[in-house]
Amino acid sequence: MTAALGVCVWPEPAKNAPRTVRHGAYIHEILGHAGLCYTALTPEELPGACESGLELLLTVGEHPLPDGVQAPLTAWVEDGGAWLSLGGVCGMDALLGASPLAPSFDPWGGGVRALGEGYLDARGSGHPVLAGLPLPLHYFGGVAVTPGGAAVLAPALDAHHRPTDQPALLEHAVGAGRCLLLAPDVTGTVVRIQQGVAVTRDGVPAPDGTAPVNDGVLKSDDGQVLDWLLDREDVPGAPGLRAFLQPVADQWRGVVLRALFYLARARDMTLPLLWYYPDGLPALGHLSHDTDGNVPAQARQLLGTLREADVRSTWCVLLPGYPPDLLAALRDAGHELATHFDALSDGCVWSEKAFEEQWRQLCGLFGGAAPVTNKNHYLRWEGDAGFWEWCLRRGIAMDQSKGASKTGEAGFNFGTCHPYRPVTPDGTVLPIHEMTTPTQDLLVFAPEAVTAPLLDAVLRQHGILHLLFHPAHIDKPGVADALRRAVASGKARGLAWWTAEAISRWEGARRAATWGAESSGAATLTAGPEAPLPGATLLVLAPENAAVRVNGKQGGTDTIERWGFRFRAVVRDIGAGETLRLEVAG
Repeated sequence: MTAALGVCVWPEPAKNAPRTVRHGAYIHEILGHAGLCYTALTPEELPGACESGLELLLTVGEHPLPDGVQAPLTAWVEDGGAWLSLGGVCGMDALLGASPLAPSFDPWGGGVRALGEGYLDARGSGHPVLAGLPLPLHYFGGVAVTPGGAAVLAPALDAHHRPTDQPALLEHAVGAGRCLLLAPDVTGTVVRIQQGVAVTRDGVPAPDGTAPVNDGVLKSDDGQVLDWLLDREDVPGAPGLRAFLQPVADQWRGVVLRALFYLARARDMTLPLLWYYPDGLPALGHLSHDTDGNVPAQARQLLGTLREADVRSTWCVLLPGYPPDLLAALRDAGHELATHFDALSDGCVWSEKAFEEQWRQLCGLFGGAAPVTNKNHYLRWEGDAGFWEWCLRRGIAMDQSKGASKTGEAGFNFGTCHPYRPVTPDGTVLPIHEMTTPTQDLLVFAPEAVTAPLLDAVLRQHGILHLLFHPAHIDKPGVADALRRAVASGKARGLAWWTAEAISRWEGARRAATWGAESSGAATLTAGPEAPLPGATLLVLAPENAAVRVNGKQGGTDTIERWGFRFRAVVRDIGAGETLRLEVAG
């Protein structure tokens, strides 16, 4: 049975042919992480779905549609269906209200005209899909179009913030239905920003001298793609410092979600999702500690500070590590022991063999327990996605090596505060999570003033505030107080502070849950066979006066606002393999 929301990724063009999107199938990671209930459709299944309960359609890419798809899709929209197209017109100019632009010169090997690099400019829009975007939104690729009846909701700027005559987001009413065309390549943009490009040489430093990444050491930030001038902002209270205060990749995810909720609301349809965190938490906090130097007295001081703050954290242990009694004390206090791969110190090299050897030694130090989390010393990185595969071969489920090694790139230099699954160059999604490291020791690496805007951004995007504090700096004046204040600020705003292992375990259990649809219109959510979800929160976008029932009992009487829309909230403990049945009536 088709869910009310269907998602179709058009086939990729042949090799050596132009394309408007990259990594189109990554839309399933974006929607899966968001917890949405939907059905994945092939192009061949689309006409049948239009006749069997489909209310809202999301497509990704540019692909000429045969008559067998064009006609039923047109009739479905005219009859009240809602279509969101990402990066493609697909020959449906009349339906989407826009036409592809031709190249400025007829080139050899030409074809569809891609949008190139630029920015979606939502400033002054006021449209629900574009709410909460204080800066133009950086994109890479997409389809270049000209309006043909559709309303332009946001124009495109070029890579230097100069106006263009091209739209980035359009809306078109057709009969009783509605279409949105989001011209930029959302999936390719999210992947490119989150992961950066392959690291083979030093990156280009910031022109203001605050981020000299060209330091002769290959690091993850040498591959970051956001712009020093256009994607950073002044840090309030820290004159002269600019930082990446907007999680751009998360904002693109949010635009897609808001577009779906906007269309669902316009259709007065029901759309459920499994919220990111248990018990309706708005966001999480996370502390990590790299044990550089391995001084026991500093570790014990930090351990006491964490006890006072009442928070558990993740300790990334650099060889030779701490004495056994101190490692045991960390475990007994509920902290996580993780690896800290060293490819920087004398005699330490970047190779899988070296990673294997350090991992084995750390497993021995940890009493034979295999670590779940890793962060590379100095955020070292070489190549593309190969390092994640090294981690996977050793059972590491969470990495933290993408991040900021210099003060002037503090914040979301990889555009996200959410754990994400990375992609190999051939499009394979790897079953590991990356949780970026946006800043390091407050008062040492960055001023304490960065905490407030980072926390605000995390709450807006419902992500994770990750703060790294090295034990080596905990005895410096004010650092322990800054840690305590950061934790307290997060708690006051509703954050719970988890270890990386707890985050990985919860996200794994949440992603193991599966949605289903019944012919009656009810939706089912089944937990993984070994993945209970205590405090699971279901959010239901439903008509105003509709009754929400879970397993036949009234639920969803509480409301909660997320992404600018109001949802009914249902909190339930879901046992391993257990199924909840969700009905919305009236």
